[in-house]
Amino acid sequence: MYKPIILLTSLLLLLGCSASSRQTPEALTGRWEGIAQIPGEKTKAIVDFNQGANGSLSATISVPDERLLSKPLINVRYETPKIHFELQTSERIIVFDGSRNGEVISGTVGGGEFSGPLSLQRTGNTPPTPYTQEEVQFRNGGVPLSGTLLIPPNKGRHPAVVLIHGSSTPSRNDFRFYGDLFVRRGIAALIYDKRAGADLSGESRVDMRDLAKDTLAAVELLKARADIDPKQIGLWGHSEGGWVAPIAAAQSKDVAYVISFSGPGVTYAEVNKYADATRLRARDFSEADISQAIEALARVDEYVRHGGNQPALQAFLDEAWRKPWASQTTLPRRVPSADEIHSWLRWRNLDLDPVSYWQQIKVPALVIFGELDDVVPAQTSAERIAEALKLAGNRDVTIKIFPKDNHTIERATDFLDTMLDWTVKRVRVSN
Repeated sequence: MYKPIILLTSLLLLLGCSASSRQTPEALTGRWEGIAQIPGEKTKAIVDFNQGANGSLSATISVPDERLLSKPLINVRYETPKIHFELQTSERIIVFDGSRNGEVISGTVGGGEFSGPLSLQRTGNTPPTPYTQEEVQFRNGGVPLSGTLLIPPNKGRHPAVVLIHGSSTPSRNDFRFYGDLFVRRGIAALIYDKRAGADLSGESRVDMRDLAKDTLAAVELLKARADIDPKQIGLWGHSEGGWVAPIAAAQSKDVAYVISFSGPGVTYAEVNKYADATRLRARDFSEADISQAIEALARVDEYVRHGGNQPALQAFLDEAWRKPWASQTTLPRRVPSADEIHSWLRWRNLDLDPVSYWQQIKVPALVIFGELDDVVPAQTSAERIAEALKLAGNRDVTIKIFPKDNHTIERATDFLDTMLDWTVKRVRVSN
């Protein structure tokens, strides 16, 4: 069942920053902490208001319980005593409207089918981070990229990690939480914005091998810095990023370690079949319906690979889309065109097998999954990656499946410590 608070926190992933103010916005600056109460859920929320040199008001929100830090808000307005800000994603906008009474802000946050109270109390000035943040730019050929480098405060050349996006997490801020954890343990962390590459349909046109080259461009940036140890630069990737990481590492002698977090060990074709089946099963469709859905998807995949009778396949799809299960799957409504087969990531990378890259990885590798992942087949992926690393002769491999956890491994209390402790043991942190 959909949980509104998960929507609330996921809505923090794609936020821009703009604001206007007519009356003394500086009176609002500082840190405000409180609790968001959505039906059945409570979570801590921290909002930091800041005033720019031009008088504009901006704000960021953090939800520590949901591993989200410093996500910018949009349309921040303060017209005493009224306060307004918004959280936005591609799906919808969550709106907060409230008012300030002394050192307390209270109001309602809502979006679509849910709403609930949000109360914040001013706790003082926004505390500085215990590390340096530097905006950086780099290029992969003609593709400009930009990000933020989080740098430990101590002197010396630091180990580093490049954090690689998932398919639905394109902003540098999406993984700021993990970057913050690494830098607090003495490891510089580069978070960057994913290159734009979707067409009007929303389908990505960027090949994962090109995303891997973007990652290696980030490695080159770090290698050139005097404050980074060029022999201790690792890659961390979640979901699609856990697929891109081994592709990049297999092409470079400059990658010192690889962390794959819910990255598949099967092809894109198999991921789609698995994800469709688990989604239908969760919605109580019958096994017969699930078999029909998987067979339908397999038929489209075969057309993409080998061509065939386009009118017959379209008639088949028209019939399939009359079934209740179709709207819950990745089955296309129409036969992919020649241009789409050539350009969409889904079809271009249909049979791109990550195992062929894992077979080339000889540096330390940490591969982690949640047992109940509904996107990636965790057990099959773990087994295939383990066998690939064995064939590579890799002697430093840790593969862990967290029981009863999901694609983002939200429940395991030892997940973050496992990841950080593993990394710290394989680098030299400056004192």
